[in-house]
Amino acid sequence: MTAIDEVLHRLGKAFVAGLREPGYQLTTVDPHGHRSQTYSMAGEPALLGRWNNLDLNDAMAALPGVAGPGMVLEMIGDPNGIYTIHWSRDLPSLPARIVLDAEYRLPGHELPPAREPGTADIRVTDPAVLAEVEHLVGGFVARHHPAGYAPGYTEEEIRAAEHHLGVRLPDDLRALYRLIHDDSGESGLLDPFVLAPLDVLVDWNKEIFPGYHDGPFDDAVIFDCVPAGHVRRVSSSNGWVTFAGDYGMNFAAVDLDPGPLGRIGQVVTHGRDVWAPVEYVASSVTDLIRRAITTLGSERPSPPEPEIWVTSVAEVPLTAQGVVMRTEDPVGLTDFGHFANLRSLVIRGEAPMVDVALPAGPPIESLHVEAAAWRLATLPPTVTDLTMKGNVEPTPIAALAALPNLVRLDLSGATVPDIEVIATLPALRVLTLNGRQWTQLLATTGKPPRLAAAGLGGSAGVGDAVRWSQAFGRSGGVHTLTGG
Repeated sequence: MTAIDEVLHRLGKAFVAGLREPGYQLTTVDPHGHRSQTYSMAGEPALLGRWNNLDLNDAMAALPGVAGPGMVLEMIGDPNGIYTIHWSRDLPSLPARIVLDAEYRLPGHELPPAREPGTADIRVTDPAVLAEVEHLVGGFVARHHPAGYAPGYTEEEIRAAEHHLGVRLPDDLRALYRLIHDDSGESGLLDPFVLAPLDVLVDWNKEIFPGYHDGPFDDAVIFDCVPAGHVRRVSSSNGWVTFAGDYGMNFAAVDLDPGPLGRIGQVVTHGRDVWAPVEYVASSVTDLIRRAITTLGSERPSPPEPEIWVTSVAEVPLTAQGVVMRTEDPVGLTDFGHFANLRSLVIRGEAPMVDVALPAGPPIESLHVEAAAWRLATLPPTVTDLTMKGNVEPTPIAALAALPNLVRLDLSGATVPDIEVIATLPALRVLTLNGRQWTQLLATTGKPPRLAAAGLGGSAGVGDAVRWSQAFGRSGGVHTLTGG
């Protein structure tokens, strides 16, 4: 008997010795330790056995020593003392994710095309704009920065920087660089931002665009900047050119590709304290300078958070774009029908019933529902991201076939009788199921052909995990021990 067999048999005997009902335990071991969860035979998380079982504790303590770099194991036991153990070193830690198409991005999260060096625009900075910015900077120096600034750049130097980036900077930003080299003295001219030297601007913007560079399992919804319509609802844009920063890891950028109500050269911010990809700051660099002169040192109000947490619909403001509601009461999505800006809705807690029907109204893109019971019915065609979980009784999902833009679906915490409906979803690219659901889907319709990413969530036995892993071209082998 190998060392690993010995430890696993000890583990199996100790596990069944404490059982009061049949069940199984799933354990993941890695170099940092181990994590375990017990389940009923129906696959529901449950507290099974005696948790002060010293033999079980001792066997668990010995497990990392024989598991090597990692192991996933499943112990199935019965109070009569019979146990079966499936284990594998080939599986990733559960829950697991596989990205099949590294280039895929969720809607609105597409990577912008790279900027190409070179620009044919040889115009000099608009003299009228230069004169206005010179007047503003002169006034600021007189009032707040008598030491002044290092001399700025020539037209040729600015054009050389633009050539490297493949864009022409707005005239007021060009004018600022004509007048000053940078704001290394942190004068507050662009309060709260500090103008970077032109070579730093080029380095910042050569390859990396501000915004989110995320994958298929990250946040799906991009909320509107306030005021709405000024900034395009995208996670990243090659029209955002960063030119200044603060010392809190936030940055200012001019927007050369604005939304329908915005203007070229408007200023946005991105960085550590920015909840969205970017936030709107000012209509132009000139406007930012004017505001700094007027409000230098003043406390500025923070923009409203696009997502709010509530316990009832009555608490939701009409302007809300995202709502997370924790409730123990029944919920009907029609209650949210008058929130014209609502794009993301999460319902959590212990709601006994959620009626998931909202044929018209807000343009909801992301919907996450956790409830003891729910009914799927007509949903807005805008839904791209859907998570359903928590239902006690099996609930059909046939209504999902009517959603033309549903690209991401997570049913790993749900019980559904018609898993084969997934094969009919026209736009599905990212799918997360639990182990039993994947096994059933693979056995009936096979894996959806256009998946860009697959997730294994909820409860998953080792056998289910191996089948899932192998279906997506990953290695997977399982060992079995029995005893009793």
